[in-house]
Amino acid sequence: MRSFRRTLQFLRPYRLRVVLAVVFTLVVTVLQILPPRLFQFTIDSVLKPAISAKAELAEIEPQLRKPNPDPALAEKRDRLVRLREVEAPRMLLWASVALVGIVVLRNVCSYPLSWMLNWLGHRFCFDLRFATWKHLHRLSLAYHNQTQVGKIMARVTADIELIQGLIQGQLVTFISDVVTLAAVLGMMFWLEWRLAAIIVCLIPFYVLSYMAFLKHIREVSQEQRRLWDEMLGKLAEKIAGIAVVKAFVKEDYETENFMSSVRAKFRVDMRQVHLNRRLGLVSGVVSALGTGIVYAYGGKLVESGQMTSGMLVAISFYIGFIFNPAVRVVDFNNTLQWAVAAMDRVFQTLDTRPDVEDKPNAVPLRTIEREIVFDNVTFWYVEGKPAVQDVTLRVRHGQIIAIVGHSGAGKTTLMNLLMRFYDPQQGRILIDGLDLRDIKLESLRRHVSMVAQENVLFSVSIMENVKYGNRDATDEQAIAACKAADLHDFIMSLPDGYETMIGEDGIKLSGGQKQRLALARALVCDPKVLILDDVTSALDGETEARVQDALKQVMKGRTTFIIAHRLSSVVDADRIVVMDEGRIVDSGTHDELVARPGIYRDLYEEQFRSALDQVRANA
Repeated sequence: MRSFRRTLQFLRPYRLRVVLAVVFTLVVTVLQILPPRLFQFTIDSVLKPAISAKAELAEIEPQLRKPNPDPALAEKRDRLVRLREVEAPRMLLWASVALVGIVVLRNVCSYPLSWMLNWLGHRFCFDLRFATWKHLHRLSLAYHNQTQVGKIMARVTADIELIQGLIQGQLVTFISDVVTLAAVLGMMFWLEWRLAAIIVCLIPFYVLSYMAFLKHIREVSQEQRRLWDEMLGKLAEKIAGIAVVKAFVKEDYETENFMSSVRAKFRVDMRQVHLNRRLGLVSGVVSALGTGIVYAYGGKLVESGQMTSGMLVAISFYIGFIFNPAVRVVDFNNTLQWAVAAMDRVFQTLDTRPDVEDKPNAVPLRTIEREIVFDNVTFWYVEGKPAVQDVTLRVRHGQIIAIVGHSGAGKTTLMNLLMRFYDPQQGRILIDGLDLRDIKLESLRRHVSMVAQENVLFSVSIMENVKYGNRDATDEQAIAACKAADLHDFIMSLPDGYETMIGEDGIKLSGGQKQRLALARALVCDPKVLILDDVTSALDGETEARVQDALKQVMKGRTTFIIAHRLSSVVDADRIVVMDEGRIVDSGTHDELVARPGIYRDLYEEQFRSALDQVRANA
């Protein structure tokens, strides 16, 4: 229940509203248990005396018609007539008014109670969802790479809504039911302790049935949630990859695969229903048994004159206030187990510490003026299998450094370390003599921008996508960035210009346009260091030429790292670094590397073989 206590901490700033909600809950609960007492009063003090008065009048009327009737009988008749025709109707009217007043007051109090509960529920949901969303952004890239998108979505949406339902509804109902049980049992003991004792003796059966089903219900609740997360994960993954599914004609396979998860969830749901209904069956039997005993024994007490019929009616009503809330208290366990399991998952996410975070004494990076140094850097995703090993590299400010090598050589990983998406297990990376781990992350990433091979664009306008790199940028700065990326003319040819909506992930743009838009987004930050991760590998020759022309302009005056498989994009680099199996195996200019045997010359000859063969044939 530690997670439950932590959840309640989110309500601490609103404790005044919580107190008011509790007060209104108590008022509404008390008003709910008053009508049976009013029914008792009406039966015993109004209706029963009026009926008795009618019977007595019928007995004394013949005597009053005799000669010289007893004056006491005449006085008694007047008293009985006044009781039956004046006092009883007046008391019945007041009882009716009181009943209507109680119901109206209860509903009037229910309005602010409902408003406050809904406000607290939605505010709690807002705060917890905001805290979770903010924390997810603080978590390292490793967490997001290892966790399914569907599971993350379930934490932020379904799990928090489940907890909201508990705070906003079921928990308040549970508290109200507990208060009702205590008040009603106290009232019943005051009315007739023997009947109350019978009811109390039946309550342990509810507790026993609760304890018997508790373990199984919690296990099933956890399994339900696990299968729900798995189902959401599969759904998000396959929708994101729908093009691949269709390309390989795997619709039927994926349907069956998804249905296997749905079937498993259905079986667990039915098991939960079965457990709940068994629990409800036991509760219903106990409720029926209690009602029957009360009517049988209570009727005997009324017959013997040990209690009034009004008391029996009141107690009969109170049985509904005991057994029905008791059933709800037992059923509350199901919701509680679901909610606690959801709390555990949400707080598991909130308790996950980022692998990369600012030190308490981290300093902001003002600018980059001198150099970037990789000093014996080693990093692994899986221990014992280094992705980058013993890398030492010194880059002066303003240099263009190309990084080439076969797939899996560690090129992108090295740049991810520079962006500080990860920290190296050994060695260090220095910017102007400062270790990256001593620099505030926000300031580092304001000076270092990356354009990836596959960039994520958002379903908003072109202007908003460009300004995403710098929310404080003006329209003029965004337009200047688009001009530098050779995108401005294309944008102005669109009917809505910079306000054009580009669709989800820029679906309305071509590959080259996406790359140039991503480049403009990076440039609007005016970064000191620009990382270009294989940005032209998926483009055709003409589009690549346009992007390369744009890059030549934007790389001026910036330290630039170019990761490339196409060597045509790196021949003009100041230095080319060749990586293989996580190590730097060679370094030099294009001419130097082509002139000596090695991986670079092999790659060069492989990519330009047809041109080289033609040159040799002509020679």
